Order: sequence, then C-alpha cells, then structure tokens
Amino acid sequence: MKILITGGKTATALKITKAFEDTEIILADYGAMPAIKSTAYSLESIGEWNQEILAHHLLTKCLDYGVDKLLPLYESEIVAIAKSLTLFDEFGIQVLVPENPSINQRKFKDWCLFENGKLIYTSAKFDFENADSIHLNGAYFFDVEKGKLELVSIPNPL
Repeated sequence: MKILITGGKTATALKITKAFEDTEIILADYGAMPAIKSTAYSLESIGEWNQEILAHHLLTKCLDYGVDKLLPLYESEIVAIAKSLTLFDEFGIQVLVPENPSINQRKFKDWCLFENGKLIYTSAKFDFENADSIHLNGAYFFDVEKGKLELVSIPNPL
C-alpha cells in the first residue's frame, strides 16, 4: 500500500508517518522540496499551489504516483477533497477525510488516526468506543481529559 500525505514539509506530516507501518509513504508539498533521503518515506513536490484546482491536481498526483490512500492536511485541500470523494473513489483512491469536515486550528498534544471508523493509531490511551457510530475518517488531535476531537489541519501555504 502507498499513501500520499500533503503538507510534507511540516512537523505535523512527519509526526503522522508513525501511524503507517509497513506502508510506502510519500510526503508531498507544494514548491521545492528538500533533498533528504529516508527509508521511512520519500519527499515529493506536487507543483505550485493553485487553490482553484486542488482536488483535480491531487487526484492527478495520486494517479501519477500510484497512490492507494490520500491524507490531505492543508485546510483548503480538506474542504475541496471532501466535496470530491466520489471522484477519488471512482479511481480506487481512499481519502482519509470526513465527508463534512469541521476545521479548527486548536491543537492538542495527542492525536489519532481513523480509517472509516476504525482506530488505526493513537499517541495516547483513550476510549474511542463510539468511533464506528460516528464514522470518523482521517487524523484528529484529541484532549484526553475533555474527550474532544479536532480534525488535524494546517494553514494553507502562501
């Protein structure tokens, strides 16, 4: 399996790679990418930022790289791709975002990753017993004490 995670130049994207053992990971971002070699992931440029064609552009990149899953992290990508989930599905690419994303910039220390309601990874022990019933999909920050989840997102690049 191969996954493309956007926001590849950010610490958030690098942190999320922990959730994908035995997976080929592409950390992708807009503009120039650093020339760093790693056995855990590859770094790829996905061209220049163009907010008008985000979903189409990312679909093309996923097809170019033979990606099975996409985890967009930039706010505008999340919103655009959530509206285009059927298109990605038609090409056999699973997108790890909820259908109706709510974007907040609050970040908690702990985070987790869900795939169609199933908990894939968590950085701390927390009871996610109703994850199936609310069908979570994507990466979320969470507050253990308050039981609050927030979709992981990063501000759009300039």
